Amino acid sequence: MQYFYEEKNLNNKRQIMSTIINDDVEKNANNENTHTSTLTVEIPIIPISTTSNEHADIIASPPVTVTVAEASKDTTDTAATVVKSNNSENNNNNNNANLQQDQQRQQQQQQQNTNTTITTTMTISSKAYMFALYKVRLNSISDKMDTDPAMANFKVLFVLTQLIGLTMIVLMGCWIGVHMGGLAGTSNPSIEFNWHPLLMTIGLIFLYGNAILVYRGFRSLRKKTLKLCHAAIHVVAFILTVLALVAVFDSHNLAPKPIANMYSLHSWLGLAAVIMFCLQYVAGFAAFLAPGAKQSVRAALLPIHVYFGLFGFILAIAAALMGITEKAIFSVKDYSNLPSSGVMVNLCVSYM
Repeated sequence: MQYFYEEKNLNNKRQIMSTIINDDVEKNANNENTHTSTLTVEIPIIPISTTSNEHADIIASPPVTVTVAEASKDTTDTAATVVKSNNSENNNNNNNANLQQDQQRQQQQQQQNTNTTITTTMTISSKAYMFALYKVRLNSISDKMDTDPAMANFKVLFVLTQLIGLTMIVLMGCWIGVHMGGLAGTSNPSIEFNWHPLLMTIGLIFLYGNAILVYRGFRSLRKKTLKLCHAAIHVVAFILTVLALVAVFDSHNLAPKPIANMYSLHSWLGLAAVIMFCLQYVAGFAAFLAPGAKQSVRAALLPIHVYFGLFGFILAIAAALMGITEKAIFSVKDYSNLPSSGVMVNLCVSYM
């Protein structure tokens, strides 16, 4: 009778131990008072680890315990004596048969090990999945945008628009300071009006446009940082817009001969742009910046927010063009002859 035991760990293989015992020896061994001992081997199943920053619950099977009967010392000595007493021919035949059986067992064991799989149950929360998916998409989009030739053109256009915007503000300041009498307070209502075109140009044109472009111009920053920058720029633009409205109403109401308010198309479009700007800010803050909004609600409101944001920006530009042209017609003398003040105001309009 042959006793065979093979143990295979995850990192190495142990050699095969076999003992050949004759039938007679087995009978004698059964009759004698032999003692057997057991060998317990724990084979742990290593769980698969995750590299996600989020928490993942891993459920692995407990270690497997294998108990193998170990032959007693007396039985082993008897087997060795019997084996030595066999003739060489039987030994050779038995050895060849044992080698063939060992090879067959090794092949079967290898096939079983190849087919054996360790099943590990992983439970990942939806938040971790969404975060990982968002990160993968963001990295792929960022890499694509960095390697896309069109994005190189976007960077050039972004810098160019910033230069044009700053030039527009400088030209507006020069026109007001040189040709319109500068700036003043409520003591001089006609000069106080000059705050209106200057602050509106900075607030509803330059800052409003930069608030829209912040997501594209600085896409490498975190989304939360971009949201805060977007909201902060809008706050500054809102403050400048309120001051510009106060200046224009004061210049009309405090004039020696009060001027009517809200009678021109420029004033209608301008007021509509300001109202839309305020509504956009309130809705955007509640939906995208304030906590508590559902992701589905944000996804549904995002295209609407983008659309009305662009529409309000275009409306503000149209109102500004109409207002500057109206002011130039009323204040520039001999506008038809194109004096220096007329050239300056035309440049301001063209840069918008």
